[in-house]
Amino acid sequence: MEKILENLWGVFVGLGWWMLNRLTSKIDNLESSKAEQSAVAEQQKEIKCLDKRVDEIDHATQLRLVPRDEYKYDISALHTRVNILSEQLGRKQDTIKTIRIDKEKGK
Repeated sequence: MEKILENLWGVFVGLGWWMLNRLTSKIDNLESSKAEQSAVAEQQKEIKCLDKRVDEIDHATQLRLVPRDEYKYDISALHTRVNILSEQLGRKQDTIKTIRIDKEKGK
């Protein structure tokens, strides 16, 4: 019995060591492919610059375009309406039990 436990313990230690090596290699691979902080900071600056330019265009052409805030409000209202309709459709699907077809009209 002791011999079996000694052999199993060696197998478990070997298996754990193998899993640990695989895990550390995957972590190292993720670390090597991670973006540098300077690259992320540059992208954040570019995004802020682009956002400012969009706001400038929005303010300059307010007579011809839909204002950005109103557009965002319309999109959120549209999402709300779609959610309401999907809930209503779900309830209607649950309440319909049978569908009869008129053989003369084909409907």
